[in-house]
Amino acid sequence: MIESLFNEIDRISREFNLSGLVNVSEINQGKVNHTCRADFLIDGWMNSYIVQKVNTYVFRKPWDVMHNIALITQFMAEHHPDIKSLRYINARNGKNYFEDGPAFWRMYKYVDSVTYNSSKDPVIVCNAGKAFGRFQKALADFDASLLRYTIPDFHNTTKRFADLEADYSSDPLWRASSCSDEVSYVMSMKDKALVLDRLYAAGRIPLRVTHNDTKINNVLFDPDTRKDVCVVDLDTVMPGLAGHDFGDAVRSAGNSKGSASLEFDKVELNMDVYKAFAEGFLSYTKPLFTEDEINSLADSCLVMTLELASRYLDDYLTGDKYFSAKYKTQNLDRARNLIALAKSMDSHMDQMHAIVDEIVIGR
Repeated sequence: MIESLFNEIDRISREFNLSGLVNVSEINQGKVNHTCRADFLIDGWMNSYIVQKVNTYVFRKPWDVMHNIALITQFMAEHHPDIKSLRYINARNGKNYFEDGPAFWRMYKYVDSVTYNSSKDPVIVCNAGKAFGRFQKALADFDASLLRYTIPDFHNTTKRFADLEADYSSDPLWRASSCSDEVSYVMSMKDKALVLDRLYAAGRIPLRVTHNDTKINNVLFDPDTRKDVCVVDLDTVMPGLAGHDFGDAVRSAGNSKGSASLEFDKVELNMDVYKAFAEGFLSYTKPLFTEDEINSLADSCLVMTLELASRYLDDYLTGDKYFSAKYKTQNLDRARNLIALAKSMDSHMDQMHAIVDEIVIGR
């Protein structure tokens, strides 16, 4: 198995004009793409690269993904050379990817660093906030309309709620009765869940370049200082709203028990994590954001939590087609976890707004 993987990576690497492969190790942290670290001996020096086989089921148009990545990494290199960004390697075909039949490959220079799958350490969380805040600020002058939507309607909260309502009503797998309480709660929160959509439709918040997967494990950290080095996993970079990145980061990092917990009665928002991320994120973005964006940041945490809860419920109702489930009610349980988190956020909303206000202008 190891030899087979080695030979495959060696063959693919040669398509990227790299030879001298000496070692291959799989990286199992990501859940979407197949990722390996490949070490090459080149002119007597060891050089390391990341080799990825893109999941073309999730990303149906992977060339659009690479189109976006090429544009933003080039923009960063030209306009913000002081900010570290991933360096993708061009293949012999002149593109930043190689298609091997149905397989879609890419490579980028390895960055010596560590990652944290999750953390409640305020230093790590704050530095993750800085990384994503710096990313948004650096791309503030980039024309978001040049980017392609790699996953259509990814954060279209209005559509997500409409899909849930329709599938709950049609009940294709006769599962509606087992999640009626959960669906009722989520739908009762619809007005709060659609606040970002309403603000954007009214022209009160702008479209920006957003990362759209702002988990802590998508930030590389210096192993000694624990400072952020750069943002990775650029596959979902698309036009979006500032709150999409802020809210989803808090949703992911701020869950006191973690997203997989079944102790729903113990799930709540960790306010220390919320404050730490907000401090880091706003240290770069507060001069950039409009007043309406600032005022909606706390709300965005609830929006993103409810949006994902609606997606889990909808997937449960329709047969777990998007989120793989190891047991029948896993997606329902995931939704229950998020509903508990949403309730905690809702009860702490005044405090969440006050923390943002204090960070921004001390009001």
